[in-house]
Amino acid sequence: MDNALLFIIVIMVVLVIAVFLPRWIRRSSRSAGDRASQRYTERRRSEILDALSRTVVVHAPESVVREIVDTAVLQQPRRFSALSDGGYGIRFIESDDAVARLVGDPQGTRLQLDGFREYLGIPNTSASWAELRTRVSEAAVARGLTAHDGPAAAHRRDPETERWNIV
Repeated sequence: MDNALLFIIVIMVVLVIAVFLPRWIRRSSRSAGDRASQRYTERRRSEILDALSRTVVVHAPESVVREIVDTAVLQQPRRFSALSDGGYGIRFIESDDAVARLVGDPQGTRLQLDGFREYLGIPNTSASWAELRTRVSEAAVARGLTAHDGPAAAHRRDPETERWNIV
């Protein structure tokens, strides 16, 4: 084989590799990044769903607990709001991204999340929900009432609305 022909073949191989190698590298690195992102999101989502399923039970009638929750909600109007239907909104973007409600419990009144939205594939109101639960528990104890964690509430995701609702 002639040296010039061998040289041209080597140049052609290098050009073909130069054209296809970056695409292959981009595609494989993007898929690896997507897999890592999904693993992180799934792990994080389960932690967040666990936090959002927690409830607090106050050993008092609903009217007393409603007064306590109203006070806690009014202390941070940018994060929390009282909704017209008697629930309490927790804001991430909109005032009702998560909705908490008071429900009867054999031991008193339970504050639980009725439903919540997710943005970018993950619910984002768990820190605010934890703060509201803490504020309500502390205010109840300050009034001489007993407050403790209640039974976990189960939620199911509606794929059409991307909203999680209590089961």
